[in-house]
Amino acid sequence: MKIAITTYNETISNVFDFAHTLLLVTVDDEVEISRCEVSLVSQQVCRRLCQLKELEVDVLICGAISRNLGNMIMESGIKVLPYVTGSVENVLSAYLADELVNPEFSMPGHWQGARQGFGRGGGRGGGRGGQWRGGRR
Repeated sequence: MKIAITTYNETISNVFDFAHTLLLVTVDDEVEISRCEVSLVSQQVCRRLCQLKELEVDVLICGAISRNLGNMIMESGIKVLPYVTGSVENVLSAYLADELVNPEFSMPGHWQGARQGFGRGGGRGGGRGGQWRGGRR
């Protein structure tokens, strides 16, 4: 599985739409196999989506993301875990331990149902009825 995490310095980038860098982590059975830093080459929505697909990303962990872009990414088969904040290493560890739902990883000011908006309307990746609860499943 490949996990892409938007980064700014050593923390989660605030907004995916304007992020410049991804940490791409390959994981097998909850064990990190490899990682590399990848530059996002374009601010254009379609190009960002294409780059994620070219990188064979399975999961995108990010801060805020526009609804249209989030839905496009999910409809392409990539799970989007938005409104995440914290240090990249802590977020990655929490995701692998199925603990990303903890409030310390929620962006300030995001409302209770914010993560539930993605994946509705028949898009892939919403999993449990379009409601993300912070786990890997």
